[in-house]
Order: sequence, then C-alpha cells, then structure tokens
Amino acid sequence: MKKKLCVAVIDSGVNEEDSYLKNTEIKNLYYEEREFKTCYAGKLNPHGTEVIKVLLKEAPDIRILSIRTLREDNRCMISAIINSIRYCIDERVDIINLSLGSCGPTARRLKDLRDICDEATEKGIVIFAADHNLVGKKSYPANFPNVLGVTTPDDSEEFCKVSYEDKIVEFSDNMVYVPDLTKCIIRRGNSYLCPLLVGIFCRFIDDKKICKKSILEFMDFLVEFGKAENISKIFFDKYNVMEQHSLDHKKMLYFADDMDLNNMQIYGMYKEVNGADLCFKEVYGKSDKEILEVISSVDVFYIGALSNQFIHENKAFLDNLIALLLGQQIEIVTVFPIANTFERIQLTDKGGFIKSIYK
Repeated sequence: MKKKLCVAVIDSGVNEEDSYLKNTEIKNLYYEEREFKTCYAGKLNPHGTEVIKVLLKEAPDIRILSIRTLREDNRCMISAIINSIRYCIDERVDIINLSLGSCGPTARRLKDLRDICDEATEKGIVIFAADHNLVGKKSYPANFPNVLGVTTPDDSEEFCKVSYEDKIVEFSDNMVYVPDLTKCIIRRGNSYLCPLLVGIFCRFIDDKKICKKSILEFMDFLVEFGKAENISKIFFDKYNVMEQHSLDHKKMLYFADDMDLNNMQIYGMYKEVNGADLCFKEVYGKSDKEILEVISSVDVFYIGALSNQFIHENKAFLDNLIALLLGQQIEIVTVFPIANTFERIQLTDKGGFIKSIYK
C-alpha cells in the first residue's frame, strides 16, 4: 500500500467537528507555553480549518498534522513558527503549509527562521508559504530562496506565473472556493492560494521521492500549466474581456439545482446574449442515453452555483456528466470547481475544457 503524504498545516488550528472533515486523518496539536499540547478547548479562528479544507479539496488522500500557533487575532510569536517547524522536522513530515508569515522580524529572528527552514529542506521537507497580500510588502518565510512562495501581484497579465530563482508562484487572482457542506464560502488571499498549490503538489508528486529534482520538476510542471493554452482549459478568467464575451454566440445549457438570485443573475445574462436554456430537470437523474440526447446540439454546458449539499451528495453523477460532456467535445464552465485542479488538468490533457470561475 502506498504511504500517504503527511502535510503539516501551521496555522490557527482545526475544527475536527466540521462535517467536511469527517473520516479525515488529522493529528491536532496547539503550541502554548513552549509546549505542544492536545485537546485545545478555547475559541478557534476558522482560518486554519478553511486552509485544511482547501488542501483536502485538491488532495483528499493525505494525512494532516495541524499545529495551532495563531491566536484568535491571527497573530503569533515568530518563535512559535520556528519551534513548530522544528517539531515537523522531528516528526518527519513531508510538506509544510504556512499560510502566514512575518513582515518585521528582527535580523536575529529572521536568521533563526531561515536556519530552521534550511534544516527542514535539507531533511527533505518541502515548505510552501503565503506572501503578504499587499503588493510590494515582503513576508517571510515566503521570500526565502528554499521556500515556495505564493503571491498575487497587482499588475500580472498572466493567470499563473512561476519564478524559479526565488521560487515564487504568482496567480493573477486569489479568489478560492472553500468546500463546505452547509454554506458557500469564497475567500480572497494568498493564504488560501497556498494550500491550493500544496494540494496540486501532492497530486503531482504521487509516489516520487521528494527532493530538489522533483521540486524543480514541479516548477517545470507549473510553468507548462501556466501557459495560456493550458490554463485556459481549466480556469475561466472573469477579469478578461475576451473571456467574458467568449460564450456570447454559443448554444448553451444552464444546469443548477437551485435557481437562487445568484443563478438567476448568471442565467439571465446568458439568456440575453446566447439564448441559454435551463436543463436541470432534463439531465439530473437521467440515463446516459437521455442525457446525450439533451446535450447533442449544444456548444457550452454551464454548471451554475450548485448547492454544497448537491455537490457532496452527487459526486458520482457529476463525474459521469463531465465524462459525457467531454466525450461530446462540449465546453464545460462551472462556477465552483466540481473537479479539483489536478483532475481538470488530467481530464483536459487530450483536449476539451472544464473551466472553473473559482479555484
């Protein structure tokens, strides 16, 4: 049996009672008074839980080590981060996700942080860290050369850009979908892009040995992934004017289980420009033959803002629907990522489009 990767999330802790995390393998610790403890009973900032959910959306088959260092105000001492990385080294984790950082450490503390990151990478641990959300303001450890930093520049014309020397991955947009069984959650910030990249790395690395060579191979993969002809297969860039009008004259079906205000607005817009038709009743729960008859003459199948419960309870149906649509070379656009990033990359490798508005 293949060994599961262990990803440490140094953040604000995790709510193990969250229904989305049911059956997930999580070791839950918190750092307090220079000790690592279990069974934290205080109030939790939800940031860490949401980071873990984004990570698991992209890489469901991993083990999680959650270390709470952030307090309720999302702050912590840099010593807590350093000691937590030390703990991760001792526990021999594979990857560390740091959706946090420090902008004003003293020179001594910065050296201590860099030294522990150096030691971790020398032991074969990959560190991903979120850069500051304000452009031009550097955060550490994201800007250390041996750490994979994740950021969003203001002026980027490319959807995804990779810089080798300082190992920075740039996305033009940082709106990320957080899976949840009860409500729709969209978060903005590099701290949410970071676990998305960690999840993609977990899927990419698979059973390869984690080392400098495989990390550079991952960076090469991201460079290829970031090319316009590839990124355009799996993401719908809502800020791009050409992308916005690319569906104007295509025959479209619109699929949503709940025509709430959000769906009514999206559907109404496309009804006006391309005569889009609703199709939920004609498609959901139908046989492959019946679905193929419905979709036989369309160019675009738009999967609207599905309810969280529907997505969770109908994964097999949605996977089959996507396969049928790709088989007919029908362009798929989704509001939320019905299939995760790596799955969409694989599904569109031989052609086709599964474009998600949110990551």
